[in-house]
Amino acid sequence: MSDFFSTDWSAMTTTDWTGLTILLVISGLMTAAYFTILKPANRDNFEQHRDFVNHEDDMELDREERHGQA
Repeated sequence: MSDFFSTDWSAMTTTDWTGLTILLVISGLMTAAYFTILKPANRDNFEQHRDFVNHEDDMELDREERHGQA
């Protein structure tokens, strides 16, 4: 089994090293993002941005109502 999972580090090409580096960087960033987003202390910070997609539409409706176009 150890022969199957062993790695010949000296036989790795530049492309292999680049892929390994990118994999490790992306994995680290994803882990950091998950811990940041799922941390209970940050909940209030993210909850205030909960409806940011609809916020501009709400502002546009308010503007139309103020100008009598509703």
